Order: sequence, then structure tokens, then C-alpha cells
Amino acid sequence: MIDEQDAHTEKPDLDGRRAIITGGTTGIGRAIAVLLASYGVRVFICGRTPEHLDDALKRIDEVGDGDGISVDLSLAEDVDRFFEAAESFLGEIDIAIINAAIPAAALADSGESETRYQLDTDLTAYLICAQEAARRMSAGSDIIFIGSMSAVSKRPGSSIYVAAKSGIQGFVPSFRKELAEEDIKVGLIEP
Repeated sequence: MIDEQDAHTEKPDLDGRRAIITGGTTGIGRAIAVLLASYGVRVFICGRTPEHLDDALKRIDEVGDGDGISVDLSLAEDVDRFFEAAESFLGEIDIAIINAAIPAAALADSGESETRYQLDTDLTAYLICAQEAARRMSAGSDIIFIGSMSAVSKRPGSSIYVAAKSGIQGFVPSFRKELAEEDIKVGLIEP
């Protein structure tokens, strides 16, 4: 039997905290949203597809409390809509899971508009969402970026995605230092 005292740290109580999860309608983001809701976290999610949003919210409601909105975070006005709706539902934000991303192709196989859309979604929206979340947070809050091992493996065939995830990997340590004095913790998970 494991004794939590062996860890020399206290497990934080999540009950009553308020979280946003970008890309919370499918995959890792959905799993995080459902898990947090099951621990008593009030969650607000977003995704691009209304059907996925409805499905995720149905599951979240089975285990906890949540709401969400369908948006395209590559668009500045949709980022604004997401944060306005999140604030309306949650009040303050204690936890931000920055996760929304799309698979991206090789640069050689992509047109300029496709490349811009992929980078706007997979890199720019990450930074802007983190910036907006941090502006709304107080001491003791957490921002978690969901990156990718693509930033380490750098495999061919998805160079745009690798560029975005490598950018996130480089950004996080600097952003962590910027927010340290405000006692906002910044982490990176690279599945």
C-alpha cells in the first residue's frame, strides 16, 4: 500500500477550482476535462465541431459540472468569445489547459494559407490563450500546455507541427519565469 506521506508533498484539493480547456472536446483535452470534472473542478471547454462539443459536455455532465463553446481559436474574435463565455460561466479561472491543436503536414506539401492556418492554431493560439488566461488569474493558479514529443523526435512528414510544438517547448520555460513572481505555475506535458 502506498502512503502519500512518502511523496513529501500534499496532494492539492481540486474540488471547487475552475478550469478552461482548449480543445476539450476530443482526445487528450476531452479526457482531461472529464477527469477534472470528476474531481469537482468546474470546467469550460472549447472545440471546433459542435457535435464533439455536445458529446463532451454530455459526458462531463455525467461526472461533474461544465459548459463550453464551439470556436476556431485561429481567429482572434473566437479567442475573445471563448474567454468572455468562460468568464461568464466560471467567474475566475484557476486552471488553464492549453491543448487545442490540429495535425499539420509537411511544409513542402502545404500551401501558404494552409501553413498559416496550422501555425495560427498550433502556435499562435497557444500563446494568445495563455496570455489571456494569465491576465485573468491570481496567485496559486496553474497553466498547463499540452505539447508533443514531436518537438523532440522531429520526424519528417509533419514539419509544421514540429515547428509549432518546438516553439511551445521553447516558450514554456521563459513564460514560467515571467509568471513566477505572480505565483502562477506553468507546466508542459509532451505526450
